[in-house]
Amino acid sequence: MSQPPDSRSLTDLLAQVCQCRHCEADLPLCANPVLSVSASARVLIIGQAAGTRVHVTAVPWNDPSGDRLRQWLAIDREAFYDNRRIAIMPMGFC
Repeated sequence: MSQPPDSRSLTDLLAQVCQCRHCEADLPLCANPVLSVSASARVLIIGQAAGTRVHVTAVPWNDPSGDRLRQWLAIDREAFYDNRRIAIMPMGFC
């Protein structure tokens, strides 16, 4: 059985991701990595790049597609955004 990831390493990695500006020159809006992750999450939802509403609010899946996803999963917003249970990240972070 594998050991859980070191939360310090995860914290460092998330800080690096949030500071990433690698693709900024190619983005229509500034770089704004939007993700919600913790070492205790047992489910990881990976989606495509976030839309404008998510970019502005910095809340992942904060749009009609997120409403639909939560409906399909039969889960409310509070449970969905509990990053101790569900981790959320886009494929390219921004």
